[in-house]
Amino acid sequence: MNKTRNDMMRSLPIIASAMLACLAGTLDAAQRQPSKAPKKPPEAEPSATPVVIPANVEVFRVETRSPLNKQVPFYLRVPAHYSQTRLNRVLLLCPIYNGDGLRRVSGDGPFLRLADERGWFVVAPTFKQEGKDTHDRTKSYYYPEEFSGKAVMEALTLIAQKHPISKEGLLLQGLSGGAQFVHRLAIWAPERVAAVAVNSSSWFDEPNEQSRKVAWLVTIGDSDLSYENTLKFVENLRGAGALPILRSYAGMVHEGSSKVDELDALFLKFYDEATQDKLETRRSSSEPPILAGQMPFVGDTQDWRCYPNKPESAQRVAEESRVYLPSDEIAKFWSGKKADEDVGTPTGLNGGAY
Repeated sequence: MNKTRNDMMRSLPIIASAMLACLAGTLDAAQRQPSKAPKKPPEAEPSATPVVIPANVEVFRVETRSPLNKQVPFYLRVPAHYSQTRLNRVLLLCPIYNGDGLRRVSGDGPFLRLADERGWFVVAPTFKQEGKDTHDRTKSYYYPEEFSGKAVMEALTLIAQKHPISKEGLLLQGLSGGAQFVHRLAIWAPERVAAVAVNSSSWFDEPNEQSRKVAWLVTIGDSDLSYENTLKFVENLRGAGALPILRSYAGMVHEGSSKVDELDALFLKFYDEATQDKLETRRSSSEPPILAGQMPFVGDTQDWRCYPNKPESAQRVAEESRVYLPSDEIAKFWSGKKADEDVGTPTGLNGGAY
């Protein structure tokens, strides 16, 4: 037994030496192996440029059955000051063809300044469509009966759950493709609309007798290809019992202008005041907001002169060119007057030619 123990003790240095040699060989081999580069973490996909939404703008999304409008964003601009104790007016601004609703509620345009002054909540949707579908009533957002009108009403319901807005007494404004939509929305849901400004729409739907409930402003350039269509639409509105204000502009083609925006703003501001009692009491009427006999001025679209609304004016202004104007301020701007000029003297805008 002692001999065995002694043999094992004599073998330990040999075993240790062998193990050290083996370890050294392993380390040496490892050192001779080319080192592998550390695995690079996968790169993240570049993110889309974030959309900057102003602090006073919120987004409400409405699902529709339109393949190109599965979720329509409605941008809501909250005015700087508004009433917490009553329902506040909504101004719906529809962008041009396939335009961005966020753009319409951003910045410092005339309608947004007026909204802050009047306490209006401004709403603008972003609708999409293919150019080939603009006349297709089942696909185009121009036609509210398919999906776009319902989307507006659902958006207003969502907004009303958070903010003190009225879903009735709407003010509408649109240029070109925006005018396509807002004029049809007013025909489709006249009981929800107080006034609509329609600027440079290319073609129109036929108004019905319910359209007389709405106050209409229709503007067009006399060099616009849709000029004759516009005159026919105004004629049809009159036939339905409405009292539209028509204004055309010499030399203007299919475009907007500061003159148009300013007239729109005066018009919408006036009818905000004129229909405030109906907004608060939710009273509806089958008549225009203001009857022809209550209008203080009559304008003549042949020479853009206007006169006090008296019986003799009917003899002076032909019926087909007669426009009833609801205020002195609108009458002066419509006829191109300076603020201190008497209406009835023909001049261009602010004393100059159009």
